[in-house]
Amino acid sequence: MIGRLRGKLVAQEADLALVETAAGVGYEVRVAARTLVDLPAVGSEVTMHIHTQVREDAITLYGFLAEQDRAVFRAVQGVTGIGPKLAMAIVGTCEPEALVGAIARDDIPALVKIPGLGKKTAARICLELKDKLARLLGSAGPGAGSALLSGMTSVALPAVDDATAALAALGYNAREITRALKEAAPTAEDTVQSVLRRALKSLSPA
Repeated sequence: MIGRLRGKLVAQEADLALVETAAGVGYEVRVAARTLVDLPAVGSEVTMHIHTQVREDAITLYGFLAEQDRAVFRAVQGVTGIGPKLAMAIVGTCEPEALVGAIARDDIPALVKIPGLGKKTAARICLELKDKLARLLGSAGPGAGSALLSGMTSVALPAVDDATAALAALGYNAREITRALKEAAPTAEDTVQSVLRRALKSLSPA
């Protein structure tokens, strides 16, 4: 199983990074929105913590820049009703400390603002992961912030398309995306990351 990749970032898309190792092998790695924002420039070296999922019809690599994000990704999939897609939405939307704080407070209204996460599943997360995540990540008390992740990337105008695709991949609908991008007010000087950062802030739970 692949647990870590180090190599050159060859390309990146809305939810995918292509990493070429020293051996010349290129690996397609699924990434969450927050990871996409923090990736280095294409052509730079990157190290990613990998979760390898093996199924009969596919082997999928999920990559994270921080081990805590990978730990959250693995932990939340232990909750009934959460698969890789929703787990990536959770990791891509919330900082680990914010998630622990929301769970500690049983803050269902904040959790259901994560794309694809309903009230019943949010309640199961609070019930099943309250102690587990706090131990896993160190403690983040009930007062820990529950804001969405900082930024995402989008080089204004062609890059707005990439930001739109990234938000759609997270599960936001056309109306939410249009509003978020309007509030982000992209300019010609913006990067994909800066536009996505502002868009995600406008969509984050209070």
